[in-house]
Amino acid sequence: MVTISHIEQLADKLVEMVASLRNERDQLRSQYSELKNKFAEKELECIRMSKENQRNLEIMEREKLAFQREKSQIEGQMKALYEKLSSLMPEAKQPQANGQDARGERRP
Repeated sequence: MVTISHIEQLADKLVEMVASLRNERDQLRSQYSELKNKFAEKELECIRMSKENQRNLEIMEREKLAFQREKSQIEGQMKALYEKLSSLMPEAKQPQANGQDARGERRP
């Protein structure tokens, strides 16, 4: 038969187990809270980095467009300069009719 002392021992063990489970639950809640906070911080950091990367990309795109405009302007200026130089030296375009080549040398 079950004696009162056995019931008391079982009750003591159950009380210890419940206390142990409560401690474990409290620790897990604390860990969960810490991890949740860390996750929120990391998420904010990712958002910040994403925005920063987007800003950098936009800056690079603007610089690329500026370089392309500058390149076009330089190419236009070089073309205009070439045309001016070419117009000053018409003999460079066609050989002269008097028997000279484009360098001004006599052809045989």
